[in-house]
Order: sequence, then C-alpha cells, then structure tokens
Amino acid sequence: MAPDGVHSHDDYVDLSYESSDFDAACAVMDTSKNVSMTGVLVAPDVVLTAAHGIEAIFRDLPQHVEQGFADIEVKNMVVSFRRKDIITTVPVRRIFVDKRYFEGNDYASREGKFDFAFLTLAAPLDTITPVRIFRKESVSDDALMTVVTYGVIDLKGAIDVPVRRAFRLYERDTYFGNPKDPDVLNKTRFLQESSIYFKPTDRLVRPEETDLEEAVRSFDATQNWIKDSKKPYALGLPGTSGSPVFIQLIKNGRKKWYLFGVVSSFSHLSGIFHGRGSHEADYILMHHKESLGEYQTIYSLVYQNVQYEQYPQHTKVYVCDSQVLHALMHSAARSQNGWGHYYGRAQNYIDIRSVNSRKNFIDGCLERFEKIKNIFKSIFYKR
Repeated sequence: MAPDGVHSHDDYVDLSYESSDFDAACAVMDTSKNVSMTGVLVAPDVVLTAAHGIEAIFRDLPQHVEQGFADIEVKNMVVSFRRKDIITTVPVRRIFVDKRYFEGNDYASREGKFDFAFLTLAAPLDTITPVRIFRKESVSDDALMTVVTYGVIDLKGAIDVPVRRAFRLYERDTYFGNPKDPDVLNKTRFLQESSIYFKPTDRLVRPEETDLEEAVRSFDATQNWIKDSKKPYALGLPGTSGSPVFIQLIKNGRKKWYLFGVVSSFSHLSGIFHGRGSHEADYILMHHKESLGEYQTIYSLVYQNVQYEQYPQHTKVYVCDSQVLHALMHSAARSQNGWGHYYGRAQNYIDIRSVNSRKNFIDGCLERFEKIKNIFKSIFYKR
C-alpha cells in the first residue's frame, strides 16, 4: 500500500486492531507460486479473496465447473490470521472460482466485477469469527470503510511473520473501467466501487459542480477524514489484492462492520487499470505524495446495486450477490459432509504459534533501517 505521508507505520497497525471484526482478515500465501495477498474468513472454513491474485495457481491445475464455479484442488497454499501476538495458520485444500470471472476477453472487459475466489480450508476455525454479510441494506454514501491488508510491498527487508495493517477509504464512487460497454453494466448492476487517494488539508472549500473530479472527490473524502479524527488512509497496491473492505452500518442503534467487497486493483482517475506488475506501483511508492489525487483504489462488490428501487438521497440499496450466497451454502454443505467424525483429525491441520509483540517487530524493522542509514552516512562523510 502507499501511505498518506501523515501517519506512522504503527498507526496503520493499530487501526487494524481497532475492532475484533477485523480479525477475519488473513494473509493468503503459496510458496510454490510466490503468491502473497490477502483474504477474509466468510465461513468457519471458507476464505474469500480476489481471483486474479491466484490465477497463476489455478490456470495450471485441472478444474471442472460445478454449479457456477470452477473447482480446483490445490497444494502448498495456506492462510494465516494474526491476532496481536498469536498467528493461526491452516492449509487450503480447494479453490472455487466464480465462472463469471472467466467471461470476456481480458480483465478490463470483465470489469473485475466477479473477481472472487473461495478457498476451502483443511479445517474449520472456531477461534475466529467470520465477517458479517448482509442480505439487503440501504447504505449511506459517507458510510465509513476500512481495508485490512497483509500486503507488504511497501515494507523493506525480510518479512518472516504476517504484518497486519489497515487504512480507511473515505469516499466511494461507481467505477466504469470500460465505458464502451455501459449497457451490460446497467443491466447487471454489479458495479465496482472506487475510492480516491486524496490530498489531506484542513481547508474545506466546497468545489463547484463543474470542477475536476479530483477536486470534488477530494473534498468529500476530506470531510469524512476530518469527521473520523483523521485516521490513516492509503492507496491499495499489489499485495493488497483480495483485502476485505469493511463497511460500518448502524443496526438497532449499534455500529457494526460488514463485508462490502474485496480490493481488486488500483487505477488512474482516467480509468486505466493497474496492479499486475505495473511500473506504476514502483512510481507511487517512491513518489506517493505526488500521486495524491491521481489514483484510486478499486474494489469489487459482493453485492448488486439495486438502482430501480426508491431510496433516500445520498444512499444506495445493495443486495447480496446470489452467486456469493450460493458459494457459501455450497461450501458449507461440503464441509459438513466432509468433517463429521473426522473433526478431531481435521484440527491437527491448524497451527497456532506465538510471536513477539507487533511493536517489537516494528521497532526491529526501524532499527535495521537506522543501521543501514548510518552506514550510508558514514560512507558519505568519509568522502
């Protein structure tokens, strides 16, 4: 991820532990294919992530389509959940990829709307609560959103334990990556959302309707940022793919976090896709302050936007994608049949270990950075 230039590394780590609901986020890794991304627990033994991040794995393996999903058996893949000083790791045994992901000639034409893969774990987890998914809700345009990620592309040095961080998304807009095909989008209403990487400021000058998109969206984001006590925000880059986007809804007077979507890519405001080994990621990491206002985080919704319904101003109505619900029920049914009398044996697949506190880990990273900096200083001054 590209940080906002205002907050420290610890701020992003601390934000990821702001709610126990964020414990559902996990790291997704495959040593044979060098895959490192993020996912989220949606059932006791099912993790949802972005399909494009593990395409290198399932493209090479035999698969068959069953009830709308490509079913692939995998090896060497694990998911890890970090709760402060405890890491829980469990192998992945199967992948279910939404068959709609394979439709279209390229990623942009598919819009990434169905960029979903469900990972069935080797054992159900009873120590981590799956994320909430709503059936139908009216969602305010300024509802608070949080991305929880295990991406480490911006961290230097060897990372031997999962690093969990989070950042806010402070505004959202419908994203049309392929405006040449609006009829298809209007019929399906499975729209992607995006959130701008905005320039922070304490001066709120309301833009005109005719102003540039950057100015209008940055104003909306800044309003929500100030309202939220200026919490950390960032831009999702490779490695953050598959990260859950949590959205805060008020239910019976109480604030609760629900799954809203998963990060699929980043792009220019012009609508150009990036995120697959693009040089843009390197540029942003080196010049993230200059990139503010130029890029946006793209995330695929697990919901359908119901445009034909009447709803209050500044809100949208979303209903859960029936294919997502079907995948959850299908996976759960298979799990119940598969575990049965073997539950005790299945638990042997779960590895739980303690690690040093995350503060100590971060301090260690900073200490190594300081040592390297001092070496360069000494070389410079000798000259």
